[in-house]
Amino acid sequence: MRKSFNIIRAFLIRDATIALSYRLNFLLKVASLLFSLAGLYFVSEMVGDSKAVESYGGYLPFAVIGLGMGTFCLTGFQSFSKAIRREQMMGTLEAMLVTPAKLPVIVVGSSVWSFFWATLTAIIYPLGASLMTDFKLQGNLALALVMLILTTVVFSSLGVISASFIMVFKQGDPLGFLVGAVSGLFGGMVFPVESLPVALRWISYLLPITHGLDGLREILLKGGNLQDVWFDMVVLLGFAVVLVPLSLYCFSLAVRYARREGSLLKY
Repeated sequence: MRKSFNIIRAFLIRDATIALSYRLNFLLKVASLLFSLAGLYFVSEMVGDSKAVESYGGYLPFAVIGLGMGTFCLTGFQSFSKAIRREQMMGTLEAMLVTPAKLPVIVVGSSVWSFFWATLTAIIYPLGASLMTDFKLQGNLALALVMLILTTVVFSSLGVISASFIMVFKQGDPLGFLVGAVSGLFGGMVFPVESLPVALRWISYLLPITHGLDGLREILLKGGNLQDVWFDMVVLLGFAVVLVPLSLYCFSLAVRYARREGSLLKY
């Protein structure tokens, strides 16, 4: 366990050192978060007291929770494939995979910095919104954290499957486009699912992000408890039970295929 932790820490130190060495780029990323938050504020002023978001305290609270959690989950989905692609381009993928480190440790370590940045984003959105309005989080934060972790585990598992495509095909990941585009459009990140045509709402309820966002908003914006979000948690747990072992199996198959074909160094 300690050895695995040290490996993950080494990944974090490496990626943080690279990111922080480009100070201007880092500051620009923070500035872009603040500008997008300001944009959400003006949109919320334009939307006003819409009935669709009234129960959430207005559009701004609804949107900041959606974008904060959406960013976190999509980071979990995209970070693994991006890390694999980066190692392919740098020519270090083969060297990394032949080390004694276990495959799950490599998968987690390669994305830990991305999750750190996503956590910072998820904090800045509600914190900034609370400074602009009287918006305040409520409810059980521990329960909200469980909901966030479950949703992130599901998206991270999908991300590992996405990385498997990158490992084999190098470029062109159909799962990446499908999950990103469909979740963004039908997941309820920036507008309520109820705003969709009735014929399309069933798509939303098949997506893990919809259940994650519904549960998190119920807890943080309405003060909901376990009784209010148990169904969403069970759905997410079901996704996780299926996708976690499936994703590791797919990635293991992809690594074995790339080694057999001698394509680890190709990009």
